[in-house]
Parts: sequence; structure tokens; C-alpha cells
Amino acid sequence: MLTEITKAQLVCWRLGMLKNAGKATTAQISLAKRNNVDMALKIAREARQLHGGMGITGEYPIMRHLMNLESVVTYEGTHDIHLLILGAEITGISAFK
Repeated sequence: MLTEITKAQLVCWRLGMLKNAGKATTAQISLAKRNNVDMALKIAREARQLHGGMGITGEYPIMRHLMNLESVVTYEGTHDIHLLILGAEITGISAFK
């Protein structure tokens, strides 16, 4: 979990440096957002699993974090929108016409 979180932090750090230099692209931002939310979901699910039945109780904040992350994925199709932005960057064909 720590390795994945550290990699996500490094992606954000590098993207922040690019943004400060005026060189960050929309596709890079979408890639980082999509990847990091997906990674955070996987880690939250793994943490819930490690806690067994206690992972779904209110005693630990795991389920609250997991529900917040789920809303980021589904809220107005954000996950899919980032995918369409990346697809346009890769293929040169925009899905937004």
C-alpha cells in the first residue's frame, strides 16, 4: 500500500511542477486523477479486507473513505470522462463532438 501511495504522490508532485511551469496538459491531469483515484480505491478495499468484519463498522474510518472514493468514481461519470480525454490524446479522435 505504501509503495502505491508513494508512486501516486510522486505523480502529483511531478504534475504540480509541470503545472507551475505552465507545461501540464489536460491529458496528463486526467491520467493522474484517474490513476490515483483507482489506486486509492484498491488500497481502501484492501484495508477493509484486512480488517475483516471490523472493516465495515463505524469503529474504523475505512468504509467512510471507501464511500467517498466511490462517489468520486461515479459522480457525473468523472472516471469515464477522464478515459475519454485520454482516448482522444492517444488516438487524436475526440469523443466530444
